Amino acid sequence: MKEEINVSYYPYSVGWAITNQCNLNCKHCNMNSGKKLKDELTLEECCNVIDLLSNENVQKIMFSGGEPLIRQDFFDIVDYAISKGIFVSVTTNSLLLTPRMVEEQFYKFELVRISLDGSNKETHDFLRNGTNIFDRTISNIKLLVANGIDVAVVTCVSKLNVDELEEIAKLLKKLNVKKWFLPLLSPAGRGVNIKDQSLSPFQVKRFLLSINEIVQKYDIDARLDIPYAILLPELSKNHTCFASCPAAITEMMIFANGDVSPCCQIPIIGGNFKVDDIKDVWKHSLIFSDFRNKNKIKGNCGRCEHLPYCGGCRANAYIKYGDYLEGDDLCWKS
Repeated sequence: MKEEINVSYYPYSVGWAITNQCNLNCKHCNMNSGKKLKDELTLEECCNVIDLLSNENVQKIMFSGGEPLIRQDFFDIVDYAISKGIFVSVTTNSLLLTPRMVEEQFYKFELVRISLDGSNKETHDFLRNGTNIFDRTISNIKLLVANGIDVAVVTCVSKLNVDELEEIAKLLKKLNVKKWFLPLLSPAGRGVNIKDQSLSPFQVKRFLLSINEIVQKYDIDARLDIPYAILLPELSKNHTCFASCPAAITEMMIFANGDVSPCCQIPIIGGNFKVDDIKDVWKHSLIFSDFRNKNKIKGNCGRCEHLPYCGGCRANAYIKYGDYLEGDDLCWKS
């Protein structure tokens, strides 16, 4: 019998979409970012959240959006988190960067993730739904690296760019970027409009095997948020990081209005920082408890011999079936 996973009394790290506002309209944005939410947390409320996280010994905050740099008080929030002993990182499209901002603010981040979805302006600008974005992004990556900032590139993998991955790796090598995050296109948010560009299960397996060779060839460390990557023993752990999903185990997601969920792609809310005891939400709310109880997983994942250390992606199950406990059909073993 499969048992519920034991978790700490509070997460080790949190993802925090600090605003829904964005200066781009990317075709594959699973958050459907663009306009600011009417009830986004104020600076004072953000500091209250940080107090609660600090009191429970949360170690890391991974800021994202929307575009976090669009908030005028973003670095006030960052400074407050740091003052509480919390490590901070940020994911940004980089377009709002200035040399002064990089020099005065970006040394504060443990890691800066920059979105780069193609090896050329045709692919990147198409997915980012704009013009001259690729050239500006490359220029800003160079600026960050030149200032000694630890930079990672984030590439959302789909049929539109999967054949460019080696060229992107060559570019990262040239830019002296050593870290590469490779999430798959999710047909959620605006991504639903290009869901036909999502990889098939067979293509996911082929992608994993090919990226394994690419990162070894170009000496890049890759992060694969794909639970069933662990089913391929031939993947080199020297250059790839993969594990079962950390949602509700070591991580939780905070949305711009204070809502809390195990995963940014599942809009089922366990609670809200404005009104709920978040420690109680983390320990006892239904969605967080469900994520930890592999007895409840159904479909192909529930029947799979690898369930104890894989479990599939609960977001994929939710997006397809409207039920995060269903099986994940993106796995080639389905």
